[in-house]
Amino acid sequence: MQHELLNSAPGKGQYIFIAISAVLVLLGSIWTVGSAQEQLGMALGFVGIYGTTVFISAVVTAILLFSQFKVTRRLTFLCLSIAYSWVALLAPFQVVLLADAFSSLSFISASSTDAAWLWTFWHVGFPVLISIGMLLNGSKFVAKRKFKLWSSVLLTTAGFIASLIILSTLFSWWPLPNLIDLSYQYSDMLSVVVGPIVILSCIVALFTVIVKGQFSSSIYSWLAVAMLAATCEGIVTIYGGSRFSYGWYTARVLSIVSSSAVAIALVIETISLQHKVIDQNQSLRKMASTDELTGLANRRELDERLKEETLRSMRERTPLSLILLDVDRFKRFNDSYGHINGDRCLQHVADCIREAVHRYIDLPARYGGEEFAVLLPNTEEEAAVELAEEIRSVIEETSCNLESGKQVMVTASLGVASLVANHAEESLELFRIADAALYRAKDAGRNRVGRPSDSWNHSRQKKEAKIDSNIHFLRHG
Repeated sequence: MQHELLNSAPGKGQYIFIAISAVLVLLGSIWTVGSAQEQLGMALGFVGIYGTTVFISAVVTAILLFSQFKVTRRLTFLCLSIAYSWVALLAPFQVVLLADAFSSLSFISASSTDAAWLWTFWHVGFPVLISIGMLLNGSKFVAKRKFKLWSSVLLTTAGFIASLIILSTLFSWWPLPNLIDLSYQYSDMLSVVVGPIVILSCIVALFTVIVKGQFSSSIYSWLAVAMLAATCEGIVTIYGGSRFSYGWYTARVLSIVSSSAVAIALVIETISLQHKVIDQNQSLRKMASTDELTGLANRRELDERLKEETLRSMRERTPLSLILLDVDRFKRFNDSYGHINGDRCLQHVADCIREAVHRYIDLPARYGGEEFAVLLPNTEEEAAVELAEEIRSVIEETSCNLESGKQVMVTASLGVASLVANHAEESLELFRIADAALYRAKDAGRNRVGRPSDSWNHSRQKKEAKIDSNIHFLRHG
């Protein structure tokens, strides 16, 4: 479920954004090749920003794709992760050579013109690895016990090859023909041989991503944009002017797009997944705390809130009241009209309670069978009795609609209790006294509101007065 959410199909809005991005890449590349030959000179600030952006984007993408491999155990994501790791390894050295930052180090023989070879290895290896990864799309999962083996072997192999390329270029282990002369003009070797190889590799990778990925997920859709940008970068670099021309700088921007497009997709998917998880958690929370039949809070939610409000009452020395309600002669109602209409009766009573309870801090709940409760924080007994009487009146005066369309009248008995809590366990005392008041109302003839006995109220008031005058009792019990 997790990897399906993270690798889900893009929505309509994202498809439109992907299409616009692809069109902008194409139009910008066509315009650059046709009219951007002007030399601008080396802008070291831009080169530094470019190198840093490509490196960070590639590292982030590689890590996120590897996490996808860890979750899905699909070799496709491991190969894609290796492809971006390849970029992260080669790009910094290519940029450093480009800026001629190693010129003061006598033991490094490479010059800025040798950066073209690192660029070549980078831009051939990257699409080749992308193509391999996409060709493996749909292959069997890697067994969990072989996860570390596959990861270690392939990552180590790619790292070794990249390191060999970097070291051989920096220390000139093998003589390589110059691809760029000292005036930054491209040689025929670059324009006729190396350049077409780079471009062809990118085109093959783009085609493979489109055919195998089929834009079925955000990752594959944005990977297609990345490979389109890589293809255009190769074309613009080779045929859009010499090094440090307007076209060359445009190609660097395309390189940034190529390295960051998938990272953007993965970040979007991660944020989307986070929102889905939050929504699901909220739904689960609501399901866990709501009575399915009536839509009121259930017994679990009532118990939790009662504990919270008891502690608040104890801390702030404010009264906490509770109304308990029982539908009169509900068993007889069920026997007479059936269980379906019994459910309608409970829903009717719940609607009446909702109609009477207005404060957002009050909690109406169904806590079992035909029994309901209303928790009233910061409410004196008189106010609670007044609300209970209002609920009773609404129930008595409002008819219940049966399944047949017939309207019948029902009544309810209610019990009220109120106290200022002195310790956490007094939530049980509040419930006990409200329950006793409820049965006092039933014994008195039903369809009425019961209150605590005078003796309980008197003893309670004395106890609370003692606590209020000796508040340290709350700390020491």
